[in-house]
Amino acid sequence: MAAVATGMDSARAQRWVMGALICSLALNLVVFGAIATSIWRGSAEPSGTPGRVARTITGYAATLPDARAKELKKLAEEPWRDAEMVRRKLLDARTEAIQALTAEPFDRQRFQEAQSLLLAADLKYREASTKLNSAIGVHLTPEERKGYLRWREQQQSIQNPLDEKRGSAAQ
Repeated sequence: MAAVATGMDSARAQRWVMGALICSLALNLVVFGAIATSIWRGSAEPSGTPGRVARTITGYAATLPDARAKELKKLAEEPWRDAEMVRRKLLDARTEAIQALTAEPFDRQRFQEAQSLLLAADLKYREASTKLNSAIGVHLTPEERKGYLRWREQQQSIQNPLDEKRGSAAQ
């Protein structure tokens, strides 16, 4: 009776409906899979842990229990303060370099100066963060030092395009 009322009595119409149902099912599986993945990834990280942490000794120290992380920060108070100050300058230099790159009309001189300032800020930050890593590293316990290696191996690193296989540059 429903086939007569809807005009779905032909085999061709039934194949079309069946195809639509399969496509709908596939789309629902994709959507539910994406939702489940985002929930799983969000709950996989311990609460209070930043989503993405630098793969450095300082980054590792931030993932330790709060009491221990605060203790290490206090033990390395001066290098920590210096690194924070230099980091702010680095971020400002990055912002200026991006603004110089995207400004219209493009000013080549401004962009090159911004890149030079960015390089200088980056070098200062690397020096300050190395001192901070050293100040924290000397206070890690033997268990924490072993834990650092395991933690570092578990962290996802972003692939640098300059690290492609050596043979591809010659091609």
